[in-house]
Amino acid sequence: MKRAMKAVALSSVFAFALSLAPAQEYTLKLNPKEGDTFKYRMSMDIDFGGMSVNASTTITNKVLKIEENGNIVMESSSSEMIVKFGDSEMPQPASPPTRVTFKPNGEMVSSPTSNSPTNQLTGSTNFIFPDKPVKVGDKWSHTMKGQNGAPDMKGEFELVGVEKMGDTEVLRLKVSWTQADGKADGTSAEGFILIDSTNGMARRMEFKLKGLPVEGAPGPIDGTLRMEQIS
Repeated sequence: MKRAMKAVALSSVFAFALSLAPAQEYTLKLNPKEGDTFKYRMSMDIDFGGMSVNASTTITNKVLKIEENGNIVMESSSSEMIVKFGDSEMPQPASPPTRVTFKPNGEMVSSPTSNSPTNQLTGSTNFIFPDKPVKVGDKWSHTMKGQNGAPDMKGEFELVGVEKMGDTEVLRLKVSWTQADGKADGTSAEGFILIDSTNGMARRMEFKLKGLPVEGAPGPIDGTLRMEQIS
């Protein structure tokens, strides 16, 4: 009996000591190396005027240069795109590579198209990192300025956990984007993203998109976006 009580007491002391230990902090930033290549498979299920449409493609991002200020210049290209309407499949031609520049916090600095919600919310860096170390449970926010008539978007983020993908430690971020003007039926994105803790690059994500403006579409679309690194 005494041994059992002693064991319980030691366990309680150990648990108490763990509760006093400082939580691990993470400094989040994009930190790839020049020449690194990240390939993703992306798919999007779209509600297109009551019709279900699936679009999938392979996205390849190659790091061309790390500038003196830390900005990352990437070349992004897409291939193997297929659009499905019911039982019909329509292969699409590959798009020419484009050059995009990001700040270390993930914010898009320049791209061939305007810095619109569509570009930021559907890309492999649809997150903004905080300017200080964070631990599990910490939250932060960022407002993305719209251009060419696009609305400002407010992003809210939370580090909710630490996981493993194979041998890689990944950080799970809860992400929410809404129009900064509070418009209820405006553009929004809600979901999660798994970040490689060593280089800040996305490994997997899933988002529910609403009211997303897409070039060529008759109006804003709703859908579910999924993306996962494949190499």
